Amino acid sequence: MVKGCPDDLDHRTRIGQARREKTRERLCEAAIMVFAERGLNGTVIDHVVRQAGVSRGTFYNYFDTIEDALEAARLALKRELLLLVKGSVDFDRPPAERVAYGLRAFIEVARHNKLFLEFTARLGHQSYSFSSLLKETAPGFVTSAIEAGEFRPIPETLIFDLMEGGAISVLRRLMEGEEVDVAAFVAAMLRVLGLSYEASVAIAELPVEVPQPAADSLLVRANATWSASH
Repeated sequence: MVKGCPDDLDHRTRIGQARREKTRERLCEAAIMVFAERGLNGTVIDHVVRQAGVSRGTFYNYFDTIEDALEAARLALKRELLLLVKGSVDFDRPPAERVAYGLRAFIEVARHNKLFLEFTARLGHQSYSFSSLLKETAPGFVTSAIEAGEFRPIPETLIFDLMEGGAISVLRRLMEGEEVDVAAFVAAMLRVLGLSYEASVAIAELPVEVPQPAADSLLVRANATWSASH
């Protein structure tokens, strides 16, 4: 290949783009780890660049503020969680079962991934929460459950708030090392929403297969780095 020809320039462009993307991914992973450890108010840019092993100048090539880095971290987690949980839910199940399964799957992913657990528990509503996941993967689940008479006809926004607050509370207890009966929590949530005791327990205790992220996913990579130092 002749140096400077179009093919050579295109090759160098692709290499440059790949390097920039890799650096951005490193910054996102670092942001997730730092926010998981320090929380929203305890994190500054210096913490992220130190974790990523880059300069402040490199940080500003990708983000203007620490809030921008947080948003990038949330979006990175969002992409992986959407694939994980959406791929594990059986859309042929009744609506209430789908909601309950998704809620348990979300909590179990966090239970088996300490970094994601701490990131979500510490940031609470600022993280990528279960209600956000539900709204994006299956916004019709709650509507269908209400129309089917499984859930009470209460405002859907209130249902989302109840599930989000409850899920964050469970994750915080898990983060503190408490034993949590997730099925009992899900059953209680279903009863609040209108199901009978018998129906709520039966649905909440249905077996859940914990979604497994790919070996090269951000969740696995970042969690391995996090676990090695904690």
